[in-house]
Parts: sequence; structure tokens; C-alpha cells
Amino acid sequence: MAIKMGFKKPRPRPAKAQPGWETLTPKQREALADKATYVGSPHHTDVPKFGMSAAPRKGFTDIERAEAASLTNPDCLVCPRKWVRRQDDVTALLQKALKAGTFVSEGHETMPSRIWVRDPDEDIVYEAKLSQPPNGYKAYPLTSYQVVYNLPFDLP
Repeated sequence: MAIKMGFKKPRPRPAKAQPGWETLTPKQREALADKATYVGSPHHTDVPKFGMSAAPRKGFTDIERAEAASLTNPDCLVCPRKWVRRQDDVTALLQKALKAGTFVSEGHETMPSRIWVRDPDEDIVYEAKLSQPPNGYKAYPLTSYQVVYNLPFDLP
């Protein structure tokens, strides 16, 4: 009888790509930023926030536990609770990332599907995904492994 091991194949490394700061003008990036909003996701919170119930995925953890356990690609990371009542601050951070060009451009008038931003108060990098087109994003923290190996460019 064969024993089945719980091995999960790692995500393939993304192809290196030019960040938005190299492909779009500051004015084009600012136009994108002005439209972006943070809407959140019930899957990346363990407490109710922004009018939605918490519904984290099975096996969720927070960034501190993931790093302490040296997890490389956890199934689901929940956002730090510091953001629970700060939707305007999260949107501002998202817009700051768009203005800085920390995304791969999909056209000068097209909202990028993914954006990366470093928390200015902590050494946590977030990945924001366009989840409610045309302009609504959800976001979640990345492990230090994901920052090194899963981003298409080096984040400043």
C-alpha cells in the first residue's frame, strides 16, 4: 500500500517583466491611481471588516505565523488586524503603489490585474488583485519567500 505524501508543487516563477514605473508616465499612473479602490475580501480576514463577514479559507494563517513556520506559499494569509477600520488608509496605500508603478502595465488605460506594495510601517509586502472590475481590489500579505521568488520584478 502506497503512502500518499502531502506535497504541493510550488508555483512556477513568473517571467520577469518591466514594472509600470518603466512603461507608463507619472501622469498615466496617477490617472489609474485616482480610479482604484480597496474593496477587500472575506477570505483574507479573520474578523468582520468593511461591512463584510469574515470567511477565511481552510488552513488560513497570519503573516507572523507563516514566517515563524518558514512557510513558502501558504494556502491563505489573512491581513493584519491593523487594517480593520482603515479602508481609506488601505485605498491610499493601493493608490500610492499605482503612482509608484509597482505593477506590470496592461495598457495605459487598463487597471493592472496585480499590484505590489510594501507597508511603510512594517516590513510586509502586499499583493493586490483586481477582484471587482473595473477598479476594486482585494489584497493579502506575502511571505518573504513569495516576495523574493513570486514577483515579476524587484520591489523597491
